[in-house]
Amino acid sequence: MKMIDKYVYAVTKYLPVDSREDVGKELRANIEDMLPENPTDEDVYKVLEELGSPMKLAEEYNHNKRYLIGPAYYDRYIETLKIVIGIFITVFVGLAILSGVSDADSANSVNGYLIPIIEDLGSSIIEGALQGAFWVTLVFFIMEKTGFDSGDIPLFHKKWSPDELADIPTSNSEISRTDAVVSVFFTVLFTAIVYFRPQSIAIYISKGIGSKTEVTPLFDTDRLKVYIPVILILAVVQIGLFVVKMITGHWNKALAVSQVIYNVLGCILVIVMLKDSLLFNTAFFTKVFNIFKPFSDQTVLMWGNKIIYVIIAINIILVVMESVKVLSKGLGRRNFV
Repeated sequence: MKMIDKYVYAVTKYLPVDSREDVGKELRANIEDMLPENPTDEDVYKVLEELGSPMKLAEEYNHNKRYLIGPAYYDRYIETLKIVIGIFITVFVGLAILSGVSDADSANSVNGYLIPIIEDLGSSIIEGALQGAFWVTLVFFIMEKTGFDSGDIPLFHKKWSPDELADIPTSNSEISRTDAVVSVFFTVLFTAIVYFRPQSIAIYISKGIGSKTEVTPLFDTDRLKVYIPVILILAVVQIGLFVVKMITGHWNKALAVSQVIYNVLGCILVIVMLKDSLLFNTAFFTKVFNIFKPFSDQTVLMWGNKIIYVIIAINIILVVMESVKVLSKGLGRRNFV
């Protein structure tokens, strides 16, 4: 029966790949033994309800006891942890190199460049690893303790029932891990830059060997602080969504809707920031345009506004396209069209 297939899948998805087939056969046989001859859907429902939450049952089948994160999540926790820690280390090391180069004294290449960079690399690797491990562990801990993925939610005094069983996912609903990793990488990169080194987003004009490089930042750092809390919150949400994607592996209705909401909120933030004239340093645009040909401040302002509207339009188009794709996979093409 379809309900049994969905239950077996819901249990085995929490198990290591090499044991899923054997456990699936054993579980299916146990369910059939518990059913009467010529069982009805109601009989199946009662048996599955008696067996309980698929995640908790998977823990009984998994003999590798772990303590930090339960066995139902442990393998995916380790996999996700490696990916996120790698992203954080890469970003933090990149920031350390960027800081060393941009802050260096160009008159002395050894003391000005190499030594500060080497000194920062060690601490950046440690900080990146700790940050990545903290956020991944926190999200996994919350999902496991609240039971949101399993349908057994003690926080709301809600016990699992067979009604929680989702359809077995198809290849059309599969989540691209490459896309998910790339999204998290650029989210962490952007967040880390605007939080730690916003002045690094600038135009650099060198006046020759031995002289200090002229730096004109894009952002007004004081104004940027207004947006930092929102940027941090969205970054944490993005990491949370990434963890959920790693756990489920397929789009479902809740995940698709959550992703679309995140996309819309991110789009709104970008539009608000781009429309905030106090956020950007006018001198930055003046210097950029003057590299090619001298322009008046009025001309710079006019072209700056045009560029902003183009970026806003592109951002909206990309968000709409991404949202349509996600919803088509999460809701199913038949339900969405």
